[in-house]
Amino acid sequence: MPRCTLEYGDLFYDEIGQGHPIIFLHLPGMGRKVFRFQKPLSERYKLFFPDLSGHGDSSALQKNVTIQGYTEEVLKLANSLGLEKVTLCGYSSGGSIAQEFALAHPDRTESVILCGGFAEVQSPALKYEHMLGMYFVRNSPKTLAKVIATAHTFDKNYRNELIEHMLKTDLKTWFHFYHESLNYSCISRLKNLSVPILLIYGERDFINQHLRAYERELKGFKTAIIPKVSHQVPVKKWREFNSELTKFLEEQTARR
Repeated sequence: MPRCTLEYGDLFYDEIGQGHPIIFLHLPGMGRKVFRFQKPLSERYKLFFPDLSGHGDSSALQKNVTIQGYTEEVLKLANSLGLEKVTLCGYSSGGSIAQEFALAHPDRTESVILCGGFAEVQSPALKYEHMLGMYFVRNSPKTLAKVIATAHTFDKNYRNELIEHMLKTDLKTWFHFYHESLNYSCISRLKNLSVPILLIYGERDFINQHLRAYERELKGFKTAIIPKVSHQVPVKKWREFNSELTKFLEEQTARR
């Protein structure tokens, strides 16, 4: 398995395909395994699926977990891979890292794709979801892993694979990733985002109400609402997700 050596350990990632590079960023605890169904995109693109530090098979462990710290981690990964510019695809809280990267390093960002993303936790339901995650990380991480995996798939083998991978997560990292996501905000800086952006939401996902913040603060972005699904679009409606991602990137290529 490829690795990127950092000063605080090794970052493991899967690499597949050829073409324009896309780095996929996972939510707290899940690791790279959640992007199993994005691998067919390798027919068109060069895909990178890292386990962020403290997750999965990565030995890297940040002393203080922050969104900004993960942003610099992704930059170091891009540097080690020799990538001048990348598309970042952030799922859920992974989108906070993608947004921060684009704001901090616009010259290294080709485009940003957010699935179930938010510029700030604004709804009580999303706040409660973060706090519930933090509670279960502290009190019963196995229960949390089972609940999250079951929410993503009813396939027993894949569910067990997700659970096994999630339980490799460093508990301090898992907790603080939730905490940092809960308190992250780039609302006041959204107008500074200068790269093409695609927002993907499930029609039944309560998080899609956060789209309003982007509509108020940002112009010229693309939106895709996937019907008959909640938050777990990359897994439960992966064909539609992959199609929207491909359409978006093809449009950007045509404009260059």
